[in-house]
Amino acid sequence: MSYALKTKFIAALSLVLASSVTGTAVPAKAAEGDNPPFETEVIVRTVNQFRDSADVQDFVAMAERYGVDVISMNVKQDEDDEVPSGRVFYQSDIAPIAQGYEDFDALQEVITAAHAAGIKVHAWIPQFHDQEAFLKHKEWQMQALVDGVQTPFTGANDNEYFVNPIHHEVQAYERSIIQEVIENYPVDGVVLDWIRFDNYNMDVSDYTVDKYEAEFGYSPLTINFDADSARRQQWNKWRTEQIGQYVGDIRDDISRSSSPDVQLGVYILPPEFIEVGQNVAEFKDYIDFVAPMAYFDDWDFDSDWVYSTEYGILKDTSDRISGTDVAIVPTLDNDWTDDEYQEIYQGIRENYPDVQRLSFFAYGAWPESELAKINERITWPTPDWSTPGEQDYPAQLPSGWKARNIGSMPGNTTYNSSKKQFTMSSTSTDIWGRADQLNFVYKSVKGDAEIVVQVRSTDRMNGWAKAGVMIREALDNNAKHADMMLTPENGATFQYRTETAGSMADQTADASAPSWLKLSRKGNTFTGSVSSDGKRWQKVGSIQIPMNRQVYIGMALSNPGDDTRNKAVFGSVGITN
Repeated sequence: MSYALKTKFIAALSLVLASSVTGTAVPAKAAEGDNPPFETEVIVRTVNQFRDSADVQDFVAMAERYGVDVISMNVKQDEDDEVPSGRVFYQSDIAPIAQGYEDFDALQEVITAAHAAGIKVHAWIPQFHDQEAFLKHKEWQMQALVDGVQTPFTGANDNEYFVNPIHHEVQAYERSIIQEVIENYPVDGVVLDWIRFDNYNMDVSDYTVDKYEAEFGYSPLTINFDADSARRQQWNKWRTEQIGQYVGDIRDDISRSSSPDVQLGVYILPPEFIEVGQNVAEFKDYIDFVAPMAYFDDWDFDSDWVYSTEYGILKDTSDRISGTDVAIVPTLDNDWTDDEYQEIYQGIRENYPDVQRLSFFAYGAWPESELAKINERITWPTPDWSTPGEQDYPAQLPSGWKARNIGSMPGNTTYNSSKKQFTMSSTSTDIWGRADQLNFVYKSVKGDAEIVVQVRSTDRMNGWAKAGVMIREALDNNAKHADMMLTPENGATFQYRTETAGSMADQTADASAPSWLKLSRKGNTFTGSVSSDGKRWQKVGSIQIPMNRQVYIGMALSNPGDDTRNKAVFGSVGITN
């Protein structure tokens, strides 16, 4: 569950999806009566939770008190923080034991206490993120092609130690750990994690290159991994198939073991991570459950991405496991708002009624208060819950102007009448993907229209913040629109969504604040331009968008950053209609 990968994902894709996709209904009010309770699974990082026998007894007692059904325990270290990845928390004859656990068999003590309390235990066993194996066996190291050179991959911050998922010795080693756990401990399930690569340019070790070339007749070193192509697609498909077969081999190992009924599950990344070579469709026939990591805010999506029937992680997972009895266990964060939990629980119940268990991940130790909150939510949404409605927020603006946070993210606006300028702020927002989060100061107009503003400054904002002008068909966050934006570090961009809840595209130009922006509508033709002086204009882009005669026009601001002191200043605002 790599936090470094979250950062890479945001930077590489610049993709933010947001809420309210057409066709995905979340009832405005929950149905009367109690909902059947969801089962509860908690994912526990051993290094943070279980230091000694007293820790185990305290946590299991707490888990029993708050209705936990499954403890998914970290049996093999996942990240490289307090303990190097690859070390284990049980008495192993195969893998190195984590420091402090040589005489404390955390796995056995958790199983004994949990089973006595009627709680199941799943062994969470990360696979190919393994610093111990990486450093011990150089021939096992994941190799990335960097500037044409095969380079051992250790991540952007030298803390992502991957071994090669394709190497037969790596596979044999990681499988032997799973076998050892199953044969020596009465676990109820095994959950795999880190069964993937990290990008298209991995693994390109001599071992993998030779294997691939023997099958396809050309070296993967000749592929341009930075651009989509038939060869890159063939390469990724082959790597994905190798991962799928690996899971199949683990299923065979379990079937031949003394505990053939042990459940097998996998934690999977969102479908947007195509480059990592992970596809549940390739191993759906070998597993009992799949746990999609539905951390919508960590991945910079909006909440409906979890439960939508049009797009998102449960939609994609459901499609990929179609035709099987594989259970979906959504993996959720433990720090969302009550309204977000109400909404997501209702969306899951409405759209994915076969989901029976919800899993929760905490990076550190589990506080009792969080387990109590999870237990309180098991029958949510509550009968009296209603979807919070978006509405204009109060602001002192010139006559005819209104202000609204689309996507329900925080932002505000002030107006200086002497300078005739608007100052806007926004945090944790973006205008991109299938829906938007932004601060919008707007008027309603009909027919052809044009808006011109000067973006005078942008302060304390993310490099991908967008300050500019917009024409929007509706105030829904997935509405069709066109905008002409200026960013602090990435020039000017003319963006558009041509279909409700559709994806977005853009055209770019070099520019920086202060600059003038112009956006015009003539019929269904929308054109964006930029100028350094408000007189000589450079056309950045133009697009046809079928749109209602009545639209909303104004100034828009989005900012992926979280500095609450951010601001964008707009002046010389003019609308022609």
